[in-house]
Amino acid sequence: MLETIKLRLQSLGYEIIENDDFTLNFLIKKVEQHIKHFCNIDTIPDCLESVMVDMVCGEFLQGKKTFGQLTSIQIEPIIKKIQDGNTTTEFSSTVDAEALFNTYVDKLINGHNLDLIRHRKLVW
Repeated sequence: MLETIKLRLQSLGYEIIENDDFTLNFLIKKVEQHIKHFCNIDTIPDCLESVMVDMVCGEFLQGKKTFGQLTSIQIEPIIKKIQDGNTTTEFSSTVDAEALFNTYVDKLINGHNLDLIRHRKLVW
């Protein structure tokens, strides 16, 4: 699980450093408990592993940003203008990079409720 999370973070543009292992292992346990408690299950099914990876990555990136340790990720709009024949679409150049980052991190952490609800069991 740890290696998958590291690869996911790298795919998001974060460069892993040596001290990240402790934090990532802590977050793996935290998110695992959250999923188990939310769904009222004892083990995480294989189909929720990608959800767990995204939630851990989101928590990790949010923590790094909160403490000013997130310097390796650049969030800039890649495409500013698209022209196809007579049609031109121009994107706003005033996109707030921080708002974009916050929205994406929130989606990583909280954007999987339907997946979690699907595995939720009732407790009597």
